[in-house]
Amino acid sequence: MHILTKVFVVLVSLLAVALVPLASVQSMNQAALRQQVKDKEGAVSSARRELDSERALRAKAENDTALQLKDLDTEKNRLQSAVEEGTSRLRALESELAQSKIRLTTLEQSLSVMTETDRAKTELTKTLTEELDSQRALVTDCEKVRIDIEQKLGKTDSDLRVAQEAVGDLKEQVASLSAEKTKTDQVVRDYSARYGTVASEAAAGSGAGAVADRDLTARVVNVRRTDDAVYAEIDAGSRDGVKQGWVLTIGDGSRFIGKLRITSVDVNKSVGTVELEDAAGRGPVRVGQRVTVRRGQ
Repeated sequence: MHILTKVFVVLVSLLAVALVPLASVQSMNQAALRQQVKDKEGAVSSARRELDSERALRAKAENDTALQLKDLDTEKNRLQSAVEEGTSRLRALESELAQSKIRLTTLEQSLSVMTETDRAKTELTKTLTEELDSQRALVTDCEKVRIDIEQKLGKTDSDLRVAQEAVGDLKEQVASLSAEKTKTDQVVRDYSARYGTVASEAAAGSGAGAVADRDLTARVVNVRRTDDAVYAEIDAGSRDGVKQGWVLTIGDGSRFIGKLRITSVDVNKSVGTVELEDAAGRGPVRVGQRVTVRRGQ
């Protein structure tokens, strides 16, 4: 065999012996590389997702920043308008301040003039105060007089109302007495037609009586009977104008009972003798019956 062939065979054998471990190592390295590639690809995918998320966040941040910049521009414009308005207001205030200074100068001048006349005003104020105090005292006195007059007027009005009510009651009593007088006169006429005139019987019994100078109505408050006469006491006396000798008519409603001739008069009561009593026919004289007389009777 040729030497070169031998060398080549040896070299090939050596190469084969050397390549077997290399192939094994290469196979292991390829598996590791594949795993690393897969890990890198996962990391790249995760990095891409994170990059997309970062881009979305950045886009959102840019959008928010743009909105904030827009709001800031709006606020800036508003503030600029406010500054311009404040500047205009400041100028107006400066103008007003200048006018106020002018007015202050005028007021100071007026004050100096007023100071000159202050003494005269003080004297005038003192005089007016004294006059006002005098007028107040006069008004107080007038008010007291007015209150006194109003009280007297109120009392007068009250008395007037009482008097008016009394007049009304008296009118009613007069009307009632007039009606009773009419009835009594009719009873007297009927009695006179049947038994003769009352005046003649009264004159025959006790003589002439005093003529009444007023109308009077009273009540029988006591009756005392004896064997010889019947005495009746009424609740009217000298203060009512009753006089001794008066002849009053005793009635019970519209019924004629008799006559009462006054024999004694006290301050608030009177006593007289009963005449023309017919206890069996018209009824006896009793406490509570009405006694009346008319002026001129």
